[in-house]
Amino acid sequence: MKNLIPAKSRRLPRAGVKKGVQAVHHVVSRVCGREFLLTDVEKEAFRGLLDRVAGFCGVEVITYALLNNHFHLLIEVPGAPGELSDEALLERARRLYGKERKHQPLSMARIEAALRAGGEVREAMRGLLMGRMASLPMFMKILKQRYSILFNRKYDRVGTLWEGRFRSVLVENTRVAVRAVAAYIDLNPVRAGIVDDPKDYRFSGYGEAVGSGKWRDYALWGRIRENREDSVDTVAARYREYLYVNAADPRKGRTLKPEAVAAVKEQGGRLGMAALLRCRLRYMTQGAIIGSKSFVEEWTRERRGKATTHREKAPAVATGLAEDGLFTASARL
Repeated sequence: MKNLIPAKSRRLPRAGVKKGVQAVHHVVSRVCGREFLLTDVEKEAFRGLLDRVAGFCGVEVITYALLNNHFHLLIEVPGAPGELSDEALLERARRLYGKERKHQPLSMARIEAALRAGGEVREAMRGLLMGRMASLPMFMKILKQRYSILFNRKYDRVGTLWEGRFRSVLVENTRVAVRAVAAYIDLNPVRAGIVDDPKDYRFSGYGEAVGSGKWRDYALWGRIRENREDSVDTVAARYREYLYVNAADPRKGRTLKPEAVAAVKEQGGRLGMAALLRCRLRYMTQGAIIGSKSFVEEWTRERRGKATTHREKAPAVATGLAEDGLFTASARL
C-alpha cells in the first residue's frame, strides 16, 4: 500500500537515533503553550522520576537543566540493554514499577510471576521489558508520559502537558563536544535570569553537584578530563572557567558580571572562542548534530542517502561553531 502522506510532509527519522548504536544526545522538551507550570516542587518530582526512568532504561544522564517551562538533558543511550539475568532485570524493573499505582497495567507482582513461570511467558515478559530499554524514543516516552500523569493527577488536569515532539541533537562523544553542550545546558538558568552563577541553581546537573555533596559523582567530570591523572578538583576548576567564558556574550539573555568575566579571562579564559560559540547557540537545540567536521560530514552523507525529496537531497555543509573544532548541520538537509 502506498504511503498516503506527501513526501515533503513526512518526518525523517531522528538524527543519530539508530537501534543498537550507542550515542550521546542533547534533548529538549517544552511545556504545552510554553506556560510556566513547573515550580520547584514539580522540578523536584521530575528529577526523581528522571533518575528512576534513566536507571530502568540504562541511560546515563550527563547533565540536565529543569526550567519553568522546559527541560534540557544531555544523555548517553546505550546501544543495547546487554545480557541481563532475571535478577538484574527485576532490579531495573523495581526502579520504575516498584510502587504499585492505580491503573498501572504492569506491576512488580505481574513481572515476578511471569519470570517465575518460565517458558514462553517468561520470554514474553523479558522481551517486553528489554524492549523499553536502550532506546531514546522509549526513554522520552516513558519519562514524559509518567510525568504528565503525575502532574495532571495533582492539579486535576486533563490533556497533554508537553508541546509536540521532543527535540534531539546528536552529540559526538568527545571531550570538546560534550563540554560545549554541557556548558550550554548548565548556563540556561543564568541566561534566563534566575541566578547570577550556575552553581546556585539546584535544578541542574552542575548546581546539584555543587549543592548536594555529590561533587565527585557528577557524570560530566569523567567525560571532560583532559588527562587521566587530572583530579576531580582540577577538572571542575577548568569547567568552571569554561562556564564563565561561555557566559560572557551579552547578546542573549542575562550574563555574568563583566568584572567576573574579566577576572576569569586574566586567568587564561579564551573569550574569543566563547563569543564565536555563543553566536551560534541556536544549533545546540535546533540543529541535528554537533561534533568534529568528519563526524558531521559522515552523518550528512548517510542522511542524504536516505532522503526522499529533492530538498532533502540538496548538498549540506558542515557549519563551523567555534575555533575549537566543533561543527554542526541542520536537521533538514
